[in-house]
Amino acid sequence: MSSTTAVPWKSALMWVMAIIVAIAVAGWFAVSCSPGASNAERPVSEEEAALLAGMRERNHGSDPVAVRISVPIDGETVTADGFLDWQVPMLYARVPDAEGGHRLVQAIPGLIATRADDEAAFSELRVPEEGWTTRQMLVGAGTPLETTVDILASSLFTLTAVEADDPAELAKQATWREEGVIDGEPVDSFRAPIMVETAEGAPEQGASPEALYSLDADGNLRRFQVNTGEANLSSVDFLHDVEFDASGFAAIDLLGGPAITPEAVDEDLAATIAEVRQGNWEDTAEVDLTVPTGDGQVTTGRGSIDWRTMTAYLHLTDASGQRLFLARPGGYATAPAEGPELPEAPPAEGWEAHALTDEDAAEHFGPVESLVFRLLEMAAEEAEDADAMAEKAFLLRVDEVDGAQVHVVEFPVAGDAEAAAGRSAFRYHLEGEWLREVEMMSFYGVASAELSDEDFPMVEIPWELAEQIG
Repeated sequence: MSSTTAVPWKSALMWVMAIIVAIAVAGWFAVSCSPGASNAERPVSEEEAALLAGMRERNHGSDPVAVRISVPIDGETVTADGFLDWQVPMLYARVPDAEGGHRLVQAIPGLIATRADDEAAFSELRVPEEGWTTRQMLVGAGTPLETTVDILASSLFTLTAVEADDPAELAKQATWREEGVIDGEPVDSFRAPIMVETAEGAPEQGASPEALYSLDADGNLRRFQVNTGEANLSSVDFLHDVEFDASGFAAIDLLGGPAITPEAVDEDLAATIAEVRQGNWEDTAEVDLTVPTGDGQVTTGRGSIDWRTMTAYLHLTDASGQRLFLARPGGYATAPAEGPELPEAPPAEGWEAHALTDEDAAEHFGPVESLVFRLLEMAAEEAEDADAMAEKAFLLRVDEVDGAQVHVVEFPVAGDAEAAAGRSAFRYHLEGEWLREVEMMSFYGVASAELSDEDFPMVEIPWELAEQIG
């Protein structure tokens, strides 16, 4: 995966190998573009091997492209239109559903996000902000169509690489299949392994199942076909002649938002980052929480963070209902909520407390707790060392929000595991010197805590509860 990935917390090898296994189980059917063509296979020439070897590198440097997806399901062909951003990589498509309508789909390596149809937005290549839920690829699929789309989308994500593949290896493993014409362009079709990255970063080819690649004379990929377990191959046509405005084409927040390009921070930004946590030390803020917690499940919350007393007090809503949530450095507690609003003072009774020192603490500690405790850690009595931040912090991208410039950065907090640039578990959105959002990379997508300036009185925690959670 490239440095511009929007999913730094995901392992490229993990999701690709899962897809490779799925395709391998399906097997390879010798389906060709015309009758008898499979009998005409021959080894590729040196020029053809070089053309194939450069395909993924060419894709990586290409602009987003329109695609037409065709998948066989129970003897019928289901088609969907979409757009593919090679560099993230990310697919945005409008896909038929089992009820006869459509759903909008965004896919990145390992994750699928879906929402109700919005044909107008899709036709404008606009991505609605609300209504999305995420699920894991393959394991979270609920229908044969979803499984097939998962396999095909993930197979597409293998078609981009920062560097060219080894033409000598492809010369050994690829075969020429036939000539053809796609969208008026002459093409040559090749049968070759699906190319993925190993844990060491080298291309893995020989152990992979195969696919069909149809390339034009310039080496542009015009059609990609792979077996997804039906009698015919699933295919993706790349519509290079379709022009569109890709300015609004970005992953939703639950999938990481727009692409990132990690770079070193300058002295001014390093100094700002070094003072962010100290700036919160005597402050309070309103918190809006969005946390993907399972396939199709999102927990939302609203409340306050008080760094003066190191207390988070929230009202949470998820599929199981509503609850109150209190957290302090030593632990957290939950209680049933009696309504949709956060009570001004926490109730005196009904709390279930979990100290972080409890033996079973890990069993109850999930993504909501992880994000809230990171919020508590975003205050410190003293500023960080600006020179150290200049070495360890990275600027990922710059957004414009309501006319203001927001720097999306990553930097280490005490106890964080070391991570390559762009791959930290946490990201921070800074508007000037103010922390406006904390993002956390989780198993089901990107959790977010948006912060806004608000003065809150100190939360009066029942004494016995305060003793338990510190």
